[in-house]
Amino acid sequence: MIRIVFFGTPDFAVTCLLGLLAAEGIEVAAVVSAPDRPGRRGLQLQASPVAALARDRGLLLLQPERLRDEDFIATLQSLNADLFAVVAFRMLPEVVWSMPRYGSLNIHGSLLPDLRGAAPIQWSIALGDRLTGLTAFSLNDAIDEGPIIAQTEVAIGPNETFSSLYDRMAALGSQLALSVLHEIDSKVHPRIDQNRETMHRSAPKLGPEFAKLESLGTAKMVHNRIRACDSAPGASLPSPLNPPERFKLFSSYWHSVGPMSSSVDIHYIIDNEGIKIIDAEGYADILEVQWPGKRRMQTSEFLRGSLLRGSFTLNGQKFD
Repeated sequence: MIRIVFFGTPDFAVTCLLGLLAAEGIEVAAVVSAPDRPGRRGLQLQASPVAALARDRGLLLLQPERLRDEDFIATLQSLNADLFAVVAFRMLPEVVWSMPRYGSLNIHGSLLPDLRGAAPIQWSIALGDRLTGLTAFSLNDAIDEGPIIAQTEVAIGPNETFSSLYDRMAALGSQLALSVLHEIDSKVHPRIDQNRETMHRSAPKLGPEFAKLESLGTAKMVHNRIRACDSAPGASLPSPLNPPERFKLFSSYWHSVGPMSSSVDIHYIIDNEGIKIIDAEGYADILEVQWPGKRRMQTSEFLRGSLLRGSFTLNGQKFD
C-alpha cells in the first residue's frame, strides 16, 4: 500500500483523483486544493472541482492560502505520506515537494521538455501539432523541469477541439499516474534528467489576447486558435456591424484546397453557405458562432436570422 497526498484544482485533476481513489494499493490520505473563492457575482464562495470532490468523498481537505504556512507544513508531515501526487496545481516550495520519501510526482499535459508552462494542451492545438502527450516527472526547484519518469503519446485530430483533447488526456493522465504509482519503488520507470540548456517551446498562461484572431497571419492559424479556445473562452473577431463589439467562433473544420493564387489574402466570408475563414491554402468552415448579445448557436441557425452577408478582413472591415 502506498500512501499519498493529492494536490490539484481543476476538472483535469478530478479525473486523476477519481482513478486513484478507485485503485487498489493506493491510499489517499488527504487532498490539497485551492481555497474557496467568490463566485462570478461574488455572492457565495465556490469550491474548486477537486475540493468539491474531496468534500463529497469525506476526504481530509487542506486549502492553504500559503504553501509555506507552518500549520500546513506540520499537517503534511503528520500524514507520513510516501509520495505527493500533483496534477494541475501551483508550484510547490522545496519544503513541500521534498517531504515524502518518494518525493512528489507531477502529471503534465505535454511531452516534456516541450511546452513547459501552464497551458500546454491549448498551445499544442494552437501551434498546429498533430502529436502531443503526457509526462510523469518528479518535482524539483524549477517549473516543469524535474526528472522524467514516464511518458505517453497522444495523437491530435486535425479538427479536434481543446475540450475533446482535454477529456482524453485527463483519462490518460490518470492511467499514467496509476502506472507510475504502482511501480514507484521499482526500477521499471528510471528517471531521466531534462536538458535545461536546450531551447523548447513554452506554454505560458493564457491571457485575453490569446482568443483574439485578428493578429493571426493564415487561415490555418485561425482554425487552430478557434479549436484551442473551444469551449471557453471562445475565439473572437471584431463585429463588422459594430467593431468595438466582438463575435465568437467555435467548431472550426479545415479544408485544404490550395495552393490557390498567392494573392488571396486572409479574410472571412459570410454568405448563404456559411461562415468561412479563407486564404491561399484553404479555408476554415465555422460551424458555430455567438454574435454579440446572442447565445451560442449553429452557423446555419444564425444565417436564417441574419441578413448580414459579405467578405470582411479579420478586423471587421469590408474586403475587396
